[in-house]
Amino acid sequence: MRHPFRVASASLLALLIAAPACAQPPGASPPAPSAGPAIRDSPGQIGRRIDRLAEAIMDVDIGPVVDAIDPGARARGTPTSLGSLADRRDPHARARMRGDIEATSAGLDVAVRQAADAAPILLQALAQARRQIKAAAHDARLRAEGDAPPPAEAVQP
Repeated sequence: MRHPFRVASASLLALLIAAPACAQPPGASPPAPSAGPAIRDSPGQIGRRIDRLAEAIMDVDIGPVVDAIDPGARARGTPTSLGSLADRRDPHARARMRGDIEATSAGLDVAVRQAADAAPILLQALAQARRQIKAAAHDARLRAEGDAPPPAEAVQP
């Protein structure tokens, strides 16, 4: 695995974004669309939270887990954290992790801004499609009841 912290940081970011949706009780209806953004924190703020969370996770003692997996892997009682294990293999692991989280947050920030810019256009297109479908269904119902002539494209000379 070439960049385990990139995967971990992206997973943590996805978890923080999806957590509110997962916390809803089954059958709960989504909130009505609003004119403003639904996320109250910017991707940069979320990225900073993920960075603090990742740093805290890096400092958690996983010695008992190591002992359970491989009892002879370390001296008993000595603390072993994810950060110390990562630092042994790569002295710049934490800096890389921070950089990956920052890059992911910046990319998400761009995506959120682009989605916000595209939202009005998409809403207009969906409203137009809805009107066209409603009109086509209405015309089809009238034709089925015999109250309307067939559409012009259906008439053959």
